[in-house]
Amino acid sequence: MIQALSRLVAVAASALLAGSVPPAHVPASAPVEHEKCASVSKSEGDQYSAAQLAKLAKDAGFTGQGLINAVAVALAESSGFTHALLVNENCTRDRGLWQINDYWHPEISEQQAFDPVQNAKAAFDISSQGATWDQWSTWENGAYKDYLSEAEQAVNTPA
Repeated sequence: MIQALSRLVAVAASALLAGSVPPAHVPASAPVEHEKCASVSKSEGDQYSAAQLAKLAKDAGFTGQGLINAVAVALAESSGFTHALLVNENCTRDRGLWQINDYWHPEISEQQAFDPVQNAKAAFDISSQGATWDQWSTWENGAYKDYLSEAEQAVNTPA
């Protein structure tokens, strides 16, 4: 038993040193610049309406303007598709309703990223409870603004 455990530890250590196991921390720098991937976007899974996104975001803890922004960002990022996936040119991947990036948020597993409830909770945490959206490209480029009226209506219409 001890010999098997020692071998397992040795294999894990050599895999880590060889770089085949990613580190379990948030990266301190941007992805490797020489790595290039073809940009691919997939809209898959169930498609949530603005009203469904509003309920999901509210249940995750979003309130007020943060709730409206959360719905608008999700619509702009994924069009409400639960299994939306964007492979970026730097080979990172944006996943799920709020397009949680796998490089900047390795603490969010694939299963969590594509689970609507877990994705909403991750967006809530990453956005500082709905106060800071600068990690989302649709916030930075203003695309979320195209969805603000739809988001506001969904948030303010009783279910």
